[in-house]
Amino acid sequence: MILRRGIYSQYQEQGKDALHFDSAYSDKVDVGTNFVTGTRTVSFWVNPDVTTFNGQPRQALCGQYGGSGQRTFYAEFRDTGVIRMYLPTSSSGNNYALIESNAGQYFNAGQWYYISISLDASNGGTMYVDGVAQTNTSSTATLGFTRSGAMFQWGNWSILTPEFNGKLRGLAVWTTARTQSEIVADMTRVYTGAETGLKAYFPTNEGSGNTIQDINSIYTGTIVTTNTTPNYIDDVMWVNS
Repeated sequence: MILRRGIYSQYQEQGKDALHFDSAYSDKVDVGTNFVTGTRTVSFWVNPDVTTFNGQPRQALCGQYGGSGQRTFYAEFRDTGVIRMYLPTSSSGNNYALIESNAGQYFNAGQWYYISISLDASNGGTMYVDGVAQTNTSSTATLGFTRSGAMFQWGNWSILTPEFNGKLRGLAVWTTARTQSEIVADMTRVYTGAETGLKAYFPTNEGSGNTIQDINSIYTGTIVTTNTTPNYIDDVMWVNS
């Protein structure tokens, strides 16, 4: 089964407002040490290069990792074609739960999907795809993101290869657990930066250069690649959504 047509196309912007990641060059954005520590919701738009399938190579979407077995959070396209997220269940991050998007529902190449993970202090962790709560949840992931001492990476995760092949845009991180109705609203929200509980929102609309900036100019993400071609970031990684 293929997931329904991505809602993002209804709200598509003009200009270079997304980043394309190529696993051949380990493209990534380093957002900062402990960036997601103490937060409860992470959301972003994702658009894979190839329709996911059972038997595909694993692809890292993002992660913050504090050492062997000390997972705060990471997300990947699993070899079964679904998105899997690892969530902390202890303050050290050494213990974790995992949840996945609905089995057998694959992600179309060239289509945008809004992916969110929300960690509620009472109900635990829930993943949302285009605002739809996925069946697999975790009642033990109630602490939020806890592990400190590691860099948060977007479009990559240094522990897992190969990395992601596709586009990402619109990274939002919240200190609060977003409800389903709030996540649905976030999909079409015009952010002001004053939203209660919003730690950072990266609109990814710079269009060029090797950094992305959050809406309040507090946090900066650095775009990193092993490609040595001049202007690779400007001419290849920055793309129209």
